[in-house]
Amino acid sequence: MSYEAQAALTNDSTFIGRSNAAAAQQSEIFKDDQRPDYVALAGSVMRGQNEELAALCRLAAAGPGIADKADLGDGTIDQALVTDADLLALTQANWPTAAALYYAPDGTPL
Repeated sequence: MSYEAQAALTNDSTFIGRSNAAAAQQSEIFKDDQRPDYVALAGSVMRGQNEELAALCRLAAAGPGIADKADLGDGTIDQALVTDADLLALTQANWPTAAALYYAPDGTPL
C-alpha cells in the first residue's frame, strides 16, 4: 500500500465529496439506531460537522486495499477507481470507530 496514495485520497476534493455523501446517506439510517453514539454521529454528519466528516474520510482512505485500488503507480491517483459500493461498505464499517472517537456510549460528546 502507498501512504502517498492514501494521503492523496484524503486531499482529493471529489473523494472527500463522495465520502461525505456516503456518510450523509448512512446518517439517515443511523439516526434511528438504538446506540446513542451512532445517533450522535449521525446528527453531527447531518449538521455537516467537518471534524467528524474528515475522520470518516480519512478512515475510508485507509481502508483495506483502497489506496492500492486508487494508486496509478506513477505518484498519482484516480479516486474514481474506488467504487460507490466501496465507499458504502467503508462508511458502514467505520461508523462504530468514528462514533467512539467523538461520543461516549451514551451519546455525550467526548
